[in-house]
Amino acid sequence: MRINREQVLTAALDLLDEVGLDHLTMRRLATALGVQNGATYWHFRSKQALLEAMADAMLAGVATVAPGPWDVRVAELATRLRRALLARRDGARVFSGVFFPLPNALAYGDALIGSLLDAGLSPRDAAWTADTITYHVVAHTIEHQLAASTPDTGRLAAAVDPSAHPHLHAALPHVPSPHPDEHFQHGLNLILAGTKVAVAGGSGHVASIQR
Repeated sequence: MRINREQVLTAALDLLDEVGLDHLTMRRLATALGVQNGATYWHFRSKQALLEAMADAMLAGVATVAPGPWDVRVAELATRLRRALLARRDGARVFSGVFFPLPNALAYGDALIGSLLDAGLSPRDAAWTADTITYHVVAHTIEHQLAASTPDTGRLAAAVDPSAHPHLHAALPHVPSPHPDEHFQHGLNLILAGTKVAVAGGSGHVASIQR
């Protein structure tokens, strides 16, 4: 049976949804495709190369946003990335575990940095702010997907002593957040608000906090 690269990639994404990242192996993928184990290596030289292609496939269409104010575009890119990673089981873990200068990832990075340059940031600060936004998306999505598979059983509430941890105790109804979408948006809003302050300064650089 002959298989092409697209068939291998599609089967790998389907298998990811079925068994999760920890149980995704090249041998299991070959079995799902009905081919010998070595057949998949004709298209992907290693599991790492396959994961890179899978991560890039998840990002298809993420960089396509409508023209508009820079902050609206940045928010849309971040939201699209989060949605794409949530669409696949362990999607954020796959994304975070690889470095892949592939077409969809490059398009996302270019669109995000371009929007931040349009805001008035320097190239350095635009790149670093893009990293910060992407870290927020990925970390939040990992936590979201982990919480879905391992729901809170009350261990945190049981461990918090009101007398020893009064501030944490007061915030317990919101830790972890029962509203992940609002929680994500809150963090993104903070990043955008800080970026707007930096832009308003006129230097294109984020000022250091005085200690």
